[in-house]
Amino acid sequence: MFMDEFLREIYVAIFAKWIQLQDHGDIGVTEGKVGENTALDFDTAGAKGQVVFHQDNSIIEFSITNKKNQNIEFYLHFQLQTLKHAVGIYQEFMDIMHHVDDHKTVKVLLSCSSGLTTSFFAQELNKGVQTLNLDYEFSAVAYNELADAGMNYDMILLAPQIGYQLARVRSIFHRIPVLTLPSAIFAKYDVGATIDLIKETLTQAKPEKKEEALPTLSLNYDKKILAIGILKNYRHTHIHYRVYQNAEVLLDGERIHDQLNLRDLNDIIDYVLLEHSDIHYVGIGAPGIIHYGFMTNENEGFDYTDVAGYLKSKHPELGFSLDNDVNAVAAGLNVLQDDCDSVSFYFLPRGHNRGGAGTIFHDRVIKGYMNIAGETQYLPLTYSDDPAMLARYEEGAKEVVAKNLVALIATIGPQLLTYYCSNVPSVDELVEEMAKYIPKKYIPPVRKIENLKEFILFGEMIMCINRIRDCKGNM
Repeated sequence: MFMDEFLREIYVAIFAKWIQLQDHGDIGVTEGKVGENTALDFDTAGAKGQVVFHQDNSIIEFSITNKKNQNIEFYLHFQLQTLKHAVGIYQEFMDIMHHVDDHKTVKVLLSCSSGLTTSFFAQELNKGVQTLNLDYEFSAVAYNELADAGMNYDMILLAPQIGYQLARVRSIFHRIPVLTLPSAIFAKYDVGATIDLIKETLTQAKPEKKEEALPTLSLNYDKKILAIGILKNYRHTHIHYRVYQNAEVLLDGERIHDQLNLRDLNDIIDYVLLEHSDIHYVGIGAPGIIHYGFMTNENEGFDYTDVAGYLKSKHPELGFSLDNDVNAVAAGLNVLQDDCDSVSFYFLPRGHNRGGAGTIFHDRVIKGYMNIAGETQYLPLTYSDDPAMLARYEEGAKEVVAKNLVALIATIGPQLLTYYCSNVPSVDELVEEMAKYIPKKYIPPVRKIENLKEFILFGEMIMCINRIRDCKGNM
């Protein structure tokens, strides 16, 4: 049962007071202001959280920032519909506050060619922070193990002798600070200077990442479309959303969760409708097997779940479509290519050994029977080791990506191959690996994709427009 505006304002105030009356244990809670809005600030040794209650539209905004690396661990905003719903989000917020605080130790990984000299330095650093009573932990690995081990650390320090690999390592770990230790510090095993360097780096405000700008297109479609793109990494689920009209961006936002559920998608739609009540259609790009609005993704708890039907029951006035995430990215890539009529995109996210592929041929997505096309996990490929193990390392991930791209060449033969895999930073090295399995003359241009957010949202918007036009054409 939903509430009217008068009751909603009252219940927002009640909800704020209810939060203050809860037993928060060791978490400090203070009341403050963000502009004219009431805010509750939560503080632990490892995390700072905030809940803002916006007066003008009854929006409640939750956020959690990790103190040790300034990463945003949780972020969402929603309009209060039911107290049960709001309490559920508060409980998720508190669970993540406790989880971040439990992992407040700053973990730093050192790496050199063999791991020997950095192992000794790591021991000295651990002795130093123990004496100084600092919550730091240092480890060391050989460079060839860095791609696998590094994802579990808050910072990576390279020895000077492998400093030439800095750009490569940063491209692999684009969410983790990576530095080369100055020779003067490393040569003397200067514990104090190293700790000062780490503190200075972690407390610096992170520069905004400049996203790859897509070319401006003129699309003759003046109705508003809400595009939602779901992208998972090894830590979080990022739900990006954007309102388009004539290919122009009217609204852009993001929510960050540990896991995906249907409530999150509905919250986004409710929130967007507050500002753009004339939304015409909603398109969602999501990971998993998508079949006529149903989604299967065992890792996320979706077992042929009627996602489109659920959202349609909440918003019967809107049109909905659900697409596979890699198909949406491929659609976004395809519309920007003037010189080819087929493009394939292969996606192997960090922490996964199961990739997926999307292919556009003559402006149409190849979906296949039961929409199984592109589920490359079912390809009977032979690898040198377990692909789950290979995908963790640079050399192994290169083999996995190369063999899947060659399979796409042999079965579809696209004019452009694209991929995303952070453990495969070099296109040239990937092409050389592919040439082990297929003559080089058959390998089309290969391009590494960096900005998945732009392509999944843009592609989902394009797919929505095509779907709407197809429906009108068949009427």
